[in-house]
Amino acid sequence: MIHGLIFLLGVSTLYLQVGGKEDNKYDNYTLIKLYPNTKSQLEALREIENGVPKIDILKRSRNLNDTTDILLNPEQLTEIKHFVEKEGITYDIKDNYGRSFEAVERSPRRRVFRSFNVFEYHSYGAMQEHLEMLAKMHPDLLKLATLGSSYQGRRMKLAKISLNPNANNPIIFIDGGIHAREWVAPAMAMYLIHRLVSDPEATHELNGVDWYILPVVNPDGYEFTRTSRTNRLWRKTRSKNALLDCFGVDGNRNFGFKWAVSGVSKNPCDKETYAGPKPFSEPETQMVRNVMITYGKRIKLYVSLHSYGQYLVYPWGYTGEFLPKEWQKLHSLAKMVSDAVEKAGGQPFRVMSAGKWYPAAGGSDDFAFGAIGVPYSYTMELTDGYEFLFPERLLHTVLPQFYEGFKEFGAQIRNEFSPTRHRKAFNLDVDYNV
Repeated sequence: MIHGLIFLLGVSTLYLQVGGKEDNKYDNYTLIKLYPNTKSQLEALREIENGVPKIDILKRSRNLNDTTDILLNPEQLTEIKHFVEKEGITYDIKDNYGRSFEAVERSPRRRVFRSFNVFEYHSYGAMQEHLEMLAKMHPDLLKLATLGSSYQGRRMKLAKISLNPNANNPIIFIDGGIHAREWVAPAMAMYLIHRLVSDPEATHELNGVDWYILPVVNPDGYEFTRTSRTNRLWRKTRSKNALLDCFGVDGNRNFGFKWAVSGVSKNPCDKETYAGPKPFSEPETQMVRNVMITYGKRIKLYVSLHSYGQYLVYPWGYTGEFLPKEWQKLHSLAKMVSDAVEKAGGQPFRVMSAGKWYPAAGGSDDFAFGAIGVPYSYTMELTDGYEFLFPERLLHTVLPQFYEGFKEFGAQIRNEFSPTRHRKAFNLDVDYNV
């Protein structure tokens, strides 16, 4: 049955891109959410995922009663429905899915008479302007370090937040937006910066810990998702393949640790998981790597912000066959963060190793943990229930909830690694105010 399904779907699917453009297809697409509740149903979904590469799989089931979400054109929907009904898999559908895409102001907003609202989605240019303004308003706390330029020439700046840059404090390094369509990730990164430099109570979070934040790792892809509703679900960078008329690399498959050993595509025209021609082929991933190498001895926590699914996962990502020996520490801290978010009124995270979710090599979290030696490394999948289209109107609710989780991260790094804390522990008679 599955082989016939693969053939029909392959014939009926309009594949990706010509010259970097897509047909305006999503208005008549249907989102089908599949709910496996037995192991045999889960395996049946794996057959679809592994055997039908040209369908748009937005999310894969990590375990029982966790959804697989697939975008389908009308012909594909008929075939998939027949298959899942035969397997007894429960499903929900959302018709005309593309019409639910939020309209956004495509050009950068000019804020002569209007302040930056941290509970809105913004253009990359607007975010950079706001960072520059914050750096001028809080020069004692925030400094911007230019890392380089994206493939299309957008300047990328790292926000370095510290009460005392000379104190050699442990660093929490956070990035977001490596996948272009995941708008809530840069919004969360910008909110973190805002709270850490503007909230008087955030002094506690800065005591003994420095926060380095790169809000948008993939600015070219992010801006491409803003150009039209057709491009809203673009995932990759926007580099052009040297041989084929295809665009982009999945930045989170492009890092040089166990590169391309699992969960990747080697097809440059694959719109989801193409790992690139070599590790760190993208200037954007090179810049993240360089931050990790430059500050690697001080970085004690790395968090890469993504969406969606409300997951908090840790290495290894490249395999689900085994865990790192430190997995219990990673798991314990993730559960503490989840509990803090839930206590603030948010939804708890599903906590597990990334490879138990599904193996995918070349991720930034594996590189930080395995190559750089960062002791705590995570991918945080923000939000659930709206796929990649998390409503702007709900940002004011969820961003403060997630912030409580980051306070828990900060407390752990401070307690475990702060040099001031350890000096006091060994010499309680020293007066550090001299």
